[in-house]
Amino acid sequence: MKLLKILILTWIINIFAISALYSSETLKGMQIGSEDAPVSIIEYRSLTCSHCAEFSNETYPQLKTEFIDTGVVKFELRPFALNAIDLNAFKLLHCADEADFFALDKLLFNEQKKWIVTNPSDKVLENSTKALGDYGILFGISEDDYAECLNNEEITDFILSERINGVENFDISSTPTFIINGEIFSGNKSFEELEKIILKKS
Repeated sequence: MKLLKILILTWIINIFAISALYSSETLKGMQIGSEDAPVSIIEYRSLTCSHCAEFSNETYPQLKTEFIDTGVVKFELRPFALNAIDLNAFKLLHCADEADFFALDKLLFNEQKKWIVTNPSDKVLENSTKALGDYGILFGISEDDYAECLNNEEITDFILSERINGVENFDISSTPTFIINGEIFSGNKSFEELEKIILKKS
């Protein structure tokens, strides 16, 4: 695990060392809900983050039913990759058809513990990346498509630039972090906590 931590730290340092190179004008975070909704929620999240999975699995369904589907909340998902496994998971997600985005996103969080392969520790990235490809096949992403996706510079640039923008614009250091009508809320939030904030701002 020490080797994994070193690799993650090195990866994060490299992101900021070359941050000036990364920008994407054509890709954007995925949104759901009415453009005219009085409350805007942006979630910066990591696909390898257990608290993000908890929010997705336990809180988001009720949030969608009671506030997104009713036109009160516009919800946007933005990637905040914490490590190289995260980066590859986000690449897969953004290579899926737009119509499949939220379904694949839900599946990856539901089965997070299955595709993050931590044993053996010296092949975590390799084995986890391979496991992610199996989920892609379920959504019509072939092995060749997945390989091409992993090497797609535009998608890579978008994911890395979103992390950099999150740090620079909102001082984000952990996931999940929510931006609700411009106000920053760090850490996982229960439906009851979000409900109070939404009702106050709507």
